[in-house]
Amino acid sequence: MEDIGLSRREAKVYLALLELGPNTVGPVVKRSGVPSSKIYEILDRLIARGLVSYLIIKHQKRFQAADPERVLSYLDEKRKKLVDALPELKTKQQLAKERQDVELYEGKQAIFSLMHGLVNKAKKGEEYLSFSVGQEHDDPEIARFYTNFTWRRKEKGLKTRVLTNEKARPIYTRRYPKEVLTAINNRFTPFNFPQGLVILQDKLIILNWKDRPTAIVITSKNITGQYRAFFYELYNTARL
Repeated sequence: MEDIGLSRREAKVYLALLELGPNTVGPVVKRSGVPSSKIYEILDRLIARGLVSYLIIKHQKRFQAADPERVLSYLDEKRKKLVDALPELKTKQQLAKERQDVELYEGKQAIFSLMHGLVNKAKKGEEYLSFSVGQEHDDPEIARFYTNFTWRRKEKGLKTRVLTNEKARPIYTRRYPKEVLTAINNRFTPFNFPQGLVILQDKLIILNWKDRPTAIVITSKNITGQYRAFFYELYNTARL
């Protein structure tokens, strides 16, 4: 009885009435072990569910349990209510998926962990788009991270596209082997764009590697949609 949604006391009262048959409150309290101060509250809840009814004999209420088959009807009614509510529940779920929020991460290791976590949660075939940073790639630790990160994205099956300012070309060719640049589909452009931006799923990650390394993660389909369109406007006219 508890498995179908009744509380322990409700189950005890229902079972006591099944065993006793139509009866007054006193015997029900004794058989169920439910305190007399709570018995009417519990009986009212069972009556509301259609699992208990009562009749009045000589000005005295006698309660009786509904036929056990009524329990099946009760479950059917609960299921129907859930089915009827599904469209609204799905709407609420969709709104939750489209929520907008902001998170902040500080420190290189926190950023490394963040980026790996986002890629691990991504699905094969999804896009990883990046307005790459420039001078920061001269940092051996950051260069090492991005090299390993490249192969992780490739293993995950992500469609990686990286856009880099032409001024950073010497750093890239010095720090990264050709196969890494090929794997990330890197292109160069003379256009000055906001550097250190990553677009993945419905997230925009703003990276700052200078001084105190910081990452800001914005979750918003609307914002990522705008940045994704902006990225491809530049990427489609950029050079290898």
